[in-house]
Amino acid sequence: MGTTGVDRAHREGLRTVTPQRVFVFALVGPDKNTPKEKRRYKVRWRVDGRDRKRTFKTKAEADRFRSQLIHAVGSGSLFDLATGLPADWSVSQQTWWTWSQEWLGLKWPGWSGNSRRSSVESLVALTPHMVRPGAAPVPAELGHWLRQVGFAHGVKRDDGSASFKWLQRNSVLLAELRPSTIEDALTAATTKRDGGAMATEVIRRRRNTLNAALKMAVRRGHLAANPMEKIEWKVPDRTIAIDITTVPSFRDIKAIVDFTLSSPGASARYGALFACVGFAGVRPSEAMGLRLDDLTMPATGWGEAILRGATTAPGARFSDGPGAHEDKELKQRAIGDVRVVPLPPPLVSYLREHLSRFPPAGNRVFTTSTGNPMSSTSYSAAWKRARSDRWPSASSTFARATLYDLRHSAATLMLRSGIVPAEVARRLGHSVDVLMRTYAGVLDDEVERSNSLFETELDDQLNE
Repeated sequence: MGTTGVDRAHREGLRTVTPQRVFVFALVGPDKNTPKEKRRYKVRWRVDGRDRKRTFKTKAEADRFRSQLIHAVGSGSLFDLATGLPADWSVSQQTWWTWSQEWLGLKWPGWSGNSRRSSVESLVALTPHMVRPGAAPVPAELGHWLRQVGFAHGVKRDDGSASFKWLQRNSVLLAELRPSTIEDALTAATTKRDGGAMATEVIRRRRNTLNAALKMAVRRGHLAANPMEKIEWKVPDRTIAIDITTVPSFRDIKAIVDFTLSSPGASARYGALFACVGFAGVRPSEAMGLRLDDLTMPATGWGEAILRGATTAPGARFSDGPGAHEDKELKQRAIGDVRVVPLPPPLVSYLREHLSRFPPAGNRVFTTSTGNPMSSTSYSAAWKRARSDRWPSASSTFARATLYDLRHSAATLMLRSGIVPAEVARRLGHSVDVLMRTYAGVLDDEVERSNSLFETELDDQLNE
């Protein structure tokens, strides 16, 4: 078919020029009597006298591969004598499907369970759309297969299923990724079934997952450059400022805690947990990670909690432990870092009552009735009942309030009581910058009062 005019001397460090001789032969199809499931198409080529062969299940795949070889010959590409392929194909033959599995495996050991779970969900949403032009229709079961098998850690993926075969045939080559393909995939992966856009955090997470995978593909030499840098697709702006008119009051928090503590059965276990979030501003996962040894609870006055980490429930598939729960470091803190949080007197009373009614299991302050760590799933029903009791009308501003909203209540009261922002940020586990942006509305409310205080002090000093 042809001979490359590549200067092999460039590779071998010689001064003489020895052109490679590469021939690509005609496509060889299966025998007519071969059963359909066993039919194969062969591409044969020769590099410097050594014959090479690749076998494909479909004629389209074989034709595509043969055309790529011919193009490489015509462009004068240097062929690797060890593999028989153009040297630059080490980049171009990696597909999104094969690379996304490899990338997930590389990142898995260093991630927390929740990071693993969210990344898998992003990959499951993106992968059906990261395909070649003219790809076959997506199998109905592909999403389920990707979640249970394709991106399941430690599971054999080559199971011969229709989903696996579809991905092998239709996943786009990394080297052929175009901005339009990425934009279409992101749009499809962030659009709900009713046509509306998903939540901004979900959109941001899926875009970041795709970008991280492609950035590593560049570092590993699978891509010359990250095609994400050329896309026009934008993530909606994220507003982190809290609308202070939607923050429950401390009367609300006390009513919710008292209602939960007076509830029958296991629900009463969650009252003090809600109080920790609403009165001290700790994150729910931090409260669920509290240990008895890290609490100081005097009979009167303020107490103290040493936060050493958080307890989450990513699920058994994503956790390193034997169960569904996982203990991790504090958010955005190094392993071993702690945060000391003052506990106001009402919260100390709630905690003392809780521990007298529900003795800790394994030194954990909060456990379920079976002695397991708590999770958002375990307290969800108790929270919904307390919320409905406090705000029975579905039209209420707080009818859909979450437990995390009580943390905003604590932050709001701290700021309005005059605690300096740096100390509020420390108690919440924020940076001052994030605090100022999140609670800008509270701080705006304080401008007039602050001006009055400043004016009084200024007058006193000027009139001395």
